[in-house]
Amino acid sequence: MTNNWIDEENARASELAKTGTTANDKAPLLVKNTKKTAPIRHIKSIYIQDSHSLAFDKLVFEQKIAKGRKAPELMEEAIELLLKKYGNKL
Repeated sequence: MTNNWIDEENARASELAKTGTTANDKAPLLVKNTKKTAPIRHIKSIYIQDSHSLAFDKLVFEQKIAKGRKAPELMEEAIELLLKKYGNKL
């Protein structure tokens, strides 16, 4: 038994994908949301005291419960406050 029909369907699907057309123009199309909602972020390793780390973790947890800001956003806010305090800008 051959699977020639599978090869034919794969070839047809590949050709349709290249051209961007469909066999049924009225069929719904899968459209992926390509809009990025968050800015690009980079990892910065820092060493802080245990008490500071625990307090930050507690704050992140409280914000998670309240459906507030996430850890990266909270850290960015803290950095912005430090920059403002010392007269630097982003």
